[in-house]
Parts: sequence; C-alpha cells; structure tokens
Amino acid sequence: MSALAAREVVAGYEPGLPIVKGASLSVAGGEIVALLGPNGAGKSTLAKAMAGLVPVASGAVLLQGSDITAVPAHLRLKRGLGFVPQTENVFANLTVRENLELAASLAGLDRRAAREEMFGFFPDLARLARLEAGRLSGGQRQMLAVARALLAKPAALMLDEPSAGLSPRYVAEVFAMLARVRQAGVAILLVEQNVKAALELADRAVVLVDGTVRLDEPARPLLGDPRLPALFLGAREHA
Repeated sequence: MSALAAREVVAGYEPGLPIVKGASLSVAGGEIVALLGPNGAGKSTLAKAMAGLVPVASGAVLLQGSDITAVPAHLRLKRGLGFVPQTENVFANLTVRENLELAASLAGLDRRAAREEMFGFFPDLARLARLEAGRLSGGQRQMLAVARALLAKPAALMLDEPSAGLSPRYVAEVFAMLARVRQAGVAILLVEQNVKAALELADRAVVLVDGTVRLDEPARPLLGDPRLPALFLGAREHA
C-alpha cells in the first residue's frame, strides 16, 4: 500500500478550467518520487491539490490507503501529511527555536521534547537556535521548514521547489537532508525544477506535461534519456 497517492486527480483554481487533468501517482514509505515537468505543467498545482489547498474537481487523494480528498488542509497534517511550500514556509521574525516550539504547540506536542528531537536530527539547527529565521541562508531556512513539518511525524512529506534560488552548495545540503528523512521511512514527493539533482536523489520520477502524467519510471535511468528534453521542450517523444 502506498503512503501517498493521487488517483485520476482533476484540479484547478477556477471551476471548469482544470490545470491538472487526471493525474495519478503514488509514493511508498521510505521512497522519494520527483515530480518533474516544464513550467506551467501543473506540478505545484497537483501538490497543492493533494495538500488540500487547491480544489479537486474529481479523482481522489489517498493517505495510507484512506481517502482524504474532502479532508480540510489543516486536518491532513494531523492525519500524517506534511507540506513545505516554496515560500513563506517559516516565521521570519521568530528564532529557529521559536519556530519549532510554535509548530510543536500547534501539533499538540511537548514543545521542549519536539524541539530537542529536531535538533538531534538537524544539528545545524541547534547551533542556530537563537537566530531569527529571517537571517538564515536559503538552505538553512529550508532545513527549518522541513523540521517544522517533521515535528508531527508525517507518513508523507511534500516539498514544492525546495532548491529554488539556492546555490549548488545549498542544493546539495538540502537534498542530503531529504535523503536522511527518507531513511526514517517517510514518503517524499518532491516537486522540482532542478532535474539533474532530483533524478540523482529520487527513486522514481513522474513527469507531468500539460496536467497529465507522461512518464512514471525509475529516476536514475532517466538521466540522459532523450525523452526528457523532448517532453520539456514540447517536442514529440522519441519512439
């Protein structure tokens, strides 16, 4: 059974104008699936629909086998679905420690115990505990955002463009962090524009074009596959 799945999801921001047009994918526990595609393909829209932030016109979103399509976004977190948006994913005016403690309080957890658990998992955050989140580097901020999401011990975690705006060094750090999260058994859906880095990290890749899934295959073999540039550039696929 998949930890997280979309089944023929049709979704968009306006009624009758779907951006995602019947997309299906699944992520198992301890697996990273990279959701790739050209700009405007619907990748972020699909992730937001699975998180409950974009209306789903038809189809279903499943979490550990249970249909959560009609579950409000804030309750999906309680059921075990974490989501890290591309922007505004931490409170910039709060310290690292305060960000973690606030997230723990909202999840009904012991603030100190939850904070110390994340400091153990992300030692760099412990070193930065008293620093305001707004003063963190891009990579450090992504680390904090992921730690906040992991406090609730989600079965599945979705990230929207975590490498956006980061230097190659910080991209490597963020992706190494996600590899550690995978080892903890969390299912990860990674929406990403950095195709090479995503394929090197992920177990599988799903390529979305014009709101539909065009490829769903093991990730590594797709490195250098001529079908990828054809799909990204809108050309016809090679046979």
